[in-house]
Amino acid sequence: MDTFDPTAFSFLRLRDFEFPAGVAVYEYANHPAVEGDPDFLRINAYLSKDGDFVTIWRGLLEPLFVESRLGFADMPDGFDFRDAYTEELFRGHIDSDEAAAHIIKALRLDAVAPQRLGTGPDGKLQCDLL
Repeated sequence: MDTFDPTAFSFLRLRDFEFPAGVAVYEYANHPAVEGDPDFLRINAYLSKDGDFVTIWRGLLEPLFVESRLGFADMPDGFDFRDAYTEELFRGHIDSDEAAAHIIKALRLDAVAPQRLGTGPDGKLQCDLL
């Protein structure tokens, strides 16, 4: 039984970005724009791996960084990027490529193309398909 390797399932390990304590972070490579560099405005599927504990989510890489990257955007009071743009898909142990194959297939990651947040000419938040 092979240890789970996210790169065998179309995930790219992000360069120069990891969560505290050295937790590796990967992005689903479903578009040519996904080249291994973190983009805090891109909405896509992401995976973090600490040993065999894995979290997979669809949304923003790290919602805390979005406002600083957007600059000025006209948003409602109390708007929360994590609530609006992040959906946890899986959280648990994946100890083999065999188990990963079933889990990742069930998540249907190819069903949604990546998107990118930005501001329109009117200064309002917009989300565009890549």
